[in-house]
Amino acid sequence: MPIKSLYMDKSGMPYVVRSAYPDDADDIVSLIRTVGREEVYIANEEDYYSAEQQRRILTQLNDSVQLVLVAESQGQVFGTLEAVRGTFRKNRHVVTFGMALSEAFRGQGRGAGLIATMEEWAARGAVQKIALSVFESNERAIRFYEHHGYHKEAARPGQFVIQGRMVAEVFMAKYL
Repeated sequence: MPIKSLYMDKSGMPYVVRSAYPDDADDIVSLIRTVGREEVYIANEEDYYSAEQQRRILTQLNDSVQLVLVAESQGQVFGTLEAVRGTFRKNRHVVTFGMALSEAFRGQGRGAGLIATMEEWAARGAVQKIALSVFESNERAIRFYEHHGYHKEAARPGQFVIQGRMVAEVFMAKYL
């Protein structure tokens, strides 16, 4: 079932969060590669699916276990979120997600719409826990997630090297 929700950022500017469609593949791949090249927010460093691979994923999406959203303003995709539900009986109650926002759109409250839309999807599917991981050096993201009810569960010290420094991968979660 396609999702489409209207949100307002901190300054009152509207933006839309909606289900990603195969036609969004180029925008998603470009966004992930751009954020990856920044080398401080996501593990991806530039290698990512090709637009054709992303298009195939979006075409074959099983929306009961996987969600791909885009956030857009004035027709420009500036954010994406992918959530995947556990596929075994033992972990079907858990959704794990990751998201990325274009640099020009960070700090404006626009990630909140992606999170809210994903949480609504998860709740409809009887999910009990939503999980993510973030670099410990990304303090802004950690504060953002904490503001939205996520808490730190664990960390793997030295799991990544960011700008020449070993940093922990921090695991965070929210129970619904």
